[in-house]
Amino acid sequence: MANDLELLIRLLPWLVANNGASLREISSHFAISEKHALELIGQLVVTGPSQAGGGLVDIDFEDADSIFVSDAKSLDRPVKLSEFEASTLLGGLHYLEQFPNLVKSEVVTSLIQKIQQALPNVDSPINVVAAPISVEVRSVVTEAISSGKSMEITYAGITKDDVSVRLIDPVSTYSQDDFVYLKSWCQNSQAWRSFRLDRIVSATLTNEPRTILTESEPTEAKREYLASIELDKAYYGQLDQVDIISFKEYMWHAVEVELRVYSRDWLVSMILASGGRVKAISPPDLISALVERANAWE
Repeated sequence: MANDLELLIRLLPWLVANNGASLREISSHFAISEKHALELIGQLVVTGPSQAGGGLVDIDFEDADSIFVSDAKSLDRPVKLSEFEASTLLGGLHYLEQFPNLVKSEVVTSLIQKIQQALPNVDSPINVVAAPISVEVRSVVTEAISSGKSMEITYAGITKDDVSVRLIDPVSTYSQDDFVYLKSWCQNSQAWRSFRLDRIVSATLTNEPRTILTESEPTEAKREYLASIELDKAYYGQLDQVDIISFKEYMWHAVEVELRVYSRDWLVSMILASGGRVKAISPPDLISALVERANAWE
């Protein structure tokens, strides 16, 4: 079934060619319900080359037995893009091409080719580069989500030394601030985590079904533990999945951060794994838990 945008593009020329058609005829021709057809017509009347007075398509559809287009604003004919408009559209399409989880890449590629062929200079100089995501990683993630299986990933932090191996239950992907994230339940941390796909060095599908059956975070998985830590500025990127309450920047390349996390145990593990780049400041029970964990290693 066609999506609404495709239907809207086809609907206006058809209405002009069949002026006076009834709502029943429209719904029958486009294989949609009369309610859906009426909603689409309602969208068409707020469409036009300008939002100023007289710049919108004018359709009379008060009578369901006879719907008339009195002014189509030339939108019933193919739109001719200027070179600037075409270049702008190409830039947006190249950007979407980097996120196949949002759109079908073959559709975007086809649109880019058609627009480039209509330009005087077929070879478009536009090249939009997003964070690179491994084809293998993307394939494993897609299979893990669709099959409901856990996966093991090697995840890189902001520096080359910050690499960890994690067993996760992936549930969905989403885009934010030019990056694609994988929402998962991390079995290592026993908490929800979002992993940037471009930071996943490698991924392997396991034979184990994921333990989380829904995308909804359980009520107990909330960031409620409040603490303060001091860390090197270069390590600040590791805090992209915690709630930052406040931070103070010092002259000696250190940052004091007040934050909320899922659990004290997770924060203890993160501090100890930092190799001295993160130091606990408060509360006292965080410091005592660090000492206790460190003493247990001796």
